Amino acid sequence: MSLLKAEGLNTYYGDSHILFDVSLEINENEVVALLGRNGAGKSTLLKTLAGALTPKSGTISFNGTPIEKMPAHEIARLGLQLVPEERRIIGGITVHENLQLAAMTAKAPLSYEEIYRTFPRLDERRTNKGRELSGGEQQMVAIARAMIRDAKLILLDEPFEGLAPLIVRDLMGVCQELARQGRTIVVVEQNVKAALSMASRCYLLNTGQVVFSGTSEELQQKPEITNRYLGAAA
Repeated sequence: MSLLKAEGLNTYYGDSHILFDVSLEINENEVVALLGRNGAGKSTLLKTLAGALTPKSGTISFNGTPIEKMPAHEIARLGLQLVPEERRIIGGITVHENLQLAAMTAKAPLSYEEIYRTFPRLDERRTNKGRELSGGEQQMVAIARAMIRDAKLILLDEPFEGLAPLIVRDLMGVCQELARQGRTIVVVEQNVKAALSMASRCYLLNTGQVVFSGTSEELQQKPEITNRYLGAAA
């Protein structure tokens, strides 16, 4: 069943036209990858879906509700959460306090026990301050904050950047587990191999346009497309 549908999105940064008539559909309980070279428009698309940027034209519906004109905080309360590339956890307070702050803005927050079951590493570090965490642990906190707000759809912008392979593997497993639990994940990721191994479907962007949509397996069987639009990253 469709959870989010975007049609004909055109988004600008100032006078610069970044997204050109972008359309996509995200279904419930799946992991979807957004791929493309740097500057392809992937992060702009996530910000547009989350309300951080307003499209000049086009429509976005989330759970049947039009959201293209909504402010980001209202979209977040509907259950669509963006985890930005810079993570934005608060370094001067503990892991648990970061989660408490997130829970305060939720209509029906998840239990802390459920969060710590999903992230046992955070359970071990719950009294550590955010600045004491590794990059991977900070990413876990960022995802956990979206979870505790009971997000139906989590948008992840470059979640694996700069992380050790073992941490990447753990986070991939978390994303797949969240989908099994009934959440939907959309991930922007330069690590194409990791993205395709965890996602059932993908969209490939180039200069602000969708040039491929299909299953991850279908994309992997089209070297002419991956070589042209992803190059060495594929």
